[in-house]
Amino acid sequence: MYAPEHLGSHLQPIEDIELIRLWVERQSHRSKRFSWQAANRFRLFVEKPLAAVTLTDVQTFAAAMRVRKVPPRFYKQTLLALKSLFAFGQQTRILPAVIPLDAWPVRQPNEQSKRLRLRLRWSLCICLCFFLGRITPKLWGQTVSAEISPPPKRLSIPTESSPSPQPLPSVAAEDKVATDDSIERDRVKAFLDTIAAAEGTASPDGYHTQYTGTKFASFSDHPREMRCGRRYGTKLCSDAAGRYQFLSTTWDRFAKKFSLTDFSPQNQDFVAVELIREKGALEDIEAGRLESAVKKLAYIWPSFRRFGGSVDSSMPKLEQMYLQNLGIYRPELVVSH
Repeated sequence: MYAPEHLGSHLQPIEDIELIRLWVERQSHRSKRFSWQAANRFRLFVEKPLAAVTLTDVQTFAAAMRVRKVPPRFYKQTLLALKSLFAFGQQTRILPAVIPLDAWPVRQPNEQSKRLRLRLRWSLCICLCFFLGRITPKLWGQTVSAEISPPPKRLSIPTESSPSPQPLPSVAAEDKVATDDSIERDRVKAFLDTIAAAEGTASPDGYHTQYTGTKFASFSDHPREMRCGRRYGTKLCSDAAGRYQFLSTTWDRFAKKFSLTDFSPQNQDFVAVELIREKGALEDIEAGRLESAVKKLAYIWPSFRRFGGSVDSSMPKLEQMYLQNLGIYRPELVVSH
């Protein structure tokens, strides 16, 4: 999810049709017609200037093609053509460089490649088990012999310069470490509650909520249902769902990475934390650095801007919501704050 706050004044003033025409002229003769049609299909879908397009718009367009079950080759060629268009626009400074092209949607792998990867994983697993089976007895024998053999006795003569023995860690120190870990977990839970409050899914049935507020019934999988509505004064179609409004593309990536088999509330919480970790904001949350975490995640959850139009203007409201949530788990931290 990506939403630029402003467009730079350094951009070249040019109409979208003119930009597309300049881009199409650079294409090969065989691809000119397809490139022109792909660009105009995308413009009609998003209903906004290309300079205002976000990564969310591109992901939604890709999801809409998957819902329509377009042929895989057409799906891939269309997205590659659009990526070429936006790369050209950014290189020529006609479009703002706000869409990360390395995060551009790609075609889902087919079943044959999935089976091939599965076979490779099984082969690596068998080789690893064979290797461990050969080396473990040797390591175990060395460990046992080291434990049985008594260490050689050394005579120590106390002198004035001999260092005093270091004390063992006290029970109080261990309790402090455990308390710190507990505080970090509670800060993460309070932040997740704040995301839900900003997304409008903080109610008990938030895990069942789709974009536009409709509900889905089964947690067997991401619902993958395209819903259209108006947000921030603009028409937006999205298949976002769950307490943290995951797009199906985002969910599929993490479900594959961690072998998740359902869209249960527990898995939704887990993927939200892993997404936060991936963007480098988990340590900020655990340390209580709220503003730093919000700025790193504002393009993942644009609702962080909804209370003032920007992250900075929305921070007072977000901090109030976060402290209220944190007070449920750690009242003493809110008082000290």
